Amino acid sequence: MDMGKVEDWLSAIPSKYTRKSYKHGILKFEEFHGKGIETLIKSEDAGRTIEKYYAWLREKGYLQNSCRNLVNSPIQFLKYFHTTVEYRKKLGIYRSVRTTRDHRLSISDVQEMAKVSDLREQILLEVLLLGLRIGDVVNLEWKTFDVNGELPIPIQIITKKEQVEAQGFISSEFKELLDKYLPPLDKRNPYLFQSKKGNLTTKRLDGILKDLGNRAGIKTHGLFRWHIGRKLFLRTCAELGVSSWSAKLMCGKAIPTSDDVYVHDAELKNDFIKVSKVLRLRPEVQGNGRVGNLEESIDLVLKALKKIIIEHGYNLEATEGLTDKEFIEGFMNAKVLTLKEAEEKIRKLRK
Repeated sequence: MDMGKVEDWLSAIPSKYTRKSYKHGILKFEEFHGKGIETLIKSEDAGRTIEKYYAWLREKGYLQNSCRNLVNSPIQFLKYFHTTVEYRKKLGIYRSVRTTRDHRLSISDVQEMAKVSDLREQILLEVLLLGLRIGDVVNLEWKTFDVNGELPIPIQIITKKEQVEAQGFISSEFKELLDKYLPPLDKRNPYLFQSKKGNLTTKRLDGILKDLGNRAGIKTHGLFRWHIGRKLFLRTCAELGVSSWSAKLMCGKAIPTSDDVYVHDAELKNDFIKVSKVLRLRPEVQGNGRVGNLEESIDLVLKALKKIIIEHGYNLEATEGLTDKEFIEGFMNAKVLTLKEAEEKIRKLRK
């Protein structure tokens, strides 16, 4: 391997995680090729060699998504040095296969974790529901969240991997927690999630999430890692009918620049409000917390009225067997009658 050329190529890639992945792919390619990757620069055989590398990986038992990532590394290296890489599209080198390795996180899982979490962990769960990548979360700065304004409050975060802007929002629930969390932070430390050495590592963040899952008694079916929060966010957006443009902009996923002009701030805000009604640590309360719909509301009112009327001495025997609605109707019709006439009218209602 010509480290000079490889380092030159890697230096143009902003994300350290992508650089690490690409370097691994180059090493794997050279294991197959038996020579340095630089020997293919300007080579007419570059495309055929890449095809053979892909076939070799499949024979070694690598799954399609792993093959795609490992083959992408030498392709990007060669393109950087102006080498044409022609391969047969029908091979499906860049085909992605949906996997089930990750636990399918639900909002009820998150709400159960919130019940057993402390303040910092609740802030972490709120950030999880924003759908950001773990590499961006560990580098979040507290100043980004130390803001006021009309809720939901817009925030902008430049992502490391794709260098695009995540246009997120702070909900009223999140703001309430931030007002408690931010004041005691060490303001000399710029990070939202602080440690003695500066900020939490991605490994530590995954560990905290996994520990929360264990404490909440969640039965996991696959990998329980930060990325499942990003999947939950995008899946919820799709289920609520939020456009893929808005969903990607809010969680910092790249979209074509030409499409960016079609999504306006007002649209993003409305989409976030729609999503935040579902993705929240505490379920949205309707009425007094016990009322689920209009029918239940009416039923509660009728029962309350019946109780008040009975407490004021209305004859219980005359109303025995009536529904709450029939009881109230009888009382309302009888209020201008004598007590005896009212009781008689209620008896007739029972027939």
